[in-house]
Amino acid sequence: MLDSKEILSLHERFRSKVKTLFPTRATELNDMYNDLEDDDRLLSPASSIEHFHNAFPGGYMEHVLRVVDFAEREYHRWQEDGLLTNNFDLEELLFAAFHHDLGKLGLPGKGNGLFVPNTSDWHVKNQGKIYVTNPKLPFAVDADTSLYMLQHYGIKMTWQEQYAIRVHGGPYDKINEPYNFTFWAENKPKTNIGTILHYADLKATRFEFERWAKKTGKVTMLGELPKPQTKKPEPIKTTVKTGSDAVDAIFNEFFKK
Repeated sequence: MLDSKEILSLHERFRSKVKTLFPTRATELNDMYNDLEDDDRLLSPASSIEHFHNAFPGGYMEHVLRVVDFAEREYHRWQEDGLLTNNFDLEELLFAAFHHDLGKLGLPGKGNGLFVPNTSDWHVKNQGKIYVTNPKLPFAVDADTSLYMLQHYGIKMTWQEQYAIRVHGGPYDKINEPYNFTFWAENKPKTNIGTILHYADLKATRFEFERWAKKTGKVTMLGELPKPQTKKPEPIKTTVKTGSDAVDAIFNEFFKK
């Protein structure tokens, strides 16, 4: 859980990133986020079940900011490792990272947030289902809703940005199979922007799960490996006894040399 001061700090960072990272689109983006704030959408969780990731108020903002940070680090790491990063720029990657989960805020309009508090105390207590999806909304894959929201508010995207948002779930999303599994060389991804974003999202989600497991104690992780012993190695025996004096003499002379 985040306290009020932490949520306010996250909110300030979240909104300031819009201006600094995407200055040419800041007006349209701020219009969208102002609309969503009128319905308290930025207080949304990042998921509905406690052991998924960030299933608490403000969890969405915290997760997005973490993915943005991780994406920038991954970008530079891929550059250092000599992988293809020169057919997209850092702004495109960070735009996709910032909006990869936008669909989790729901659709435009009052009361159209995706997650609503679960009213079943039993499910909250026994299954960790803190939230449920809004029954008013049609079923849709989060990435598709993300792209619809950006289009609805007139926010222009490059092909690389929409592609990265669409495939950021990687092989975990069955809908990405045409992008991830192909026998033909010409159909393999011609850009790494989606893969880098997937890695950043995966790492952020894993970080948030491990933090939850440690704080709640509901999942026991593997213990630390024991520290290696620092015993002095035993000296190698260089005296050989084979039962034959002549053979022993040959071996012992060899070991001396």
